[in-house]
Amino acid sequence: MKNSSAKTYFEIHYDSTVSDRTWYRIKRTLRESGLEINLENLQLVAELKRRNEYTKLSLGQIIYCYQCALDIAKKQILIQGDIAYKELRRLSGYKAHRTTIIRWFQSVPRVEGKYFDRARNYKAEDLVTVFASALIYKTKQAR
Repeated sequence: MKNSSAKTYFEIHYDSTVSDRTWYRIKRTLRESGLEINLENLQLVAELKRRNEYTKLSLGQIIYCYQCALDIAKKQILIQGDIAYKELRRLSGYKAHRTTIIRWFQSVPRVEGKYFDRARNYKAEDLVTVFASALIYKTKQAR
């Protein structure tokens, strides 16, 4: 993929232009994280960068948290809400309030008007952003 077309694709998904210096930092971070510069990864990084724009964490730290969340999600196909809640408490270092944890579930589709239910079985791939939020929270608290 050509550098200029990759940058343009990233800017479209990021909803903003980036300087050449920022673009080269993003490319370096992708390489250091072990990710290829392809359309899927560029879209993912743009979304992560946009979602965590006002955090003091580096893009590399955010990508690392997301990759850890993917690894956790790969271990199980279905995760019961109660188990997911306990795992999120553990991942966040037992510092996140119950309301904060439930707020993380807003990225999961609603069922019967609820994002979170302890008795509900969640697909692991739906919980990747939830687990990533917990890891990002823990990393922020450690700083």
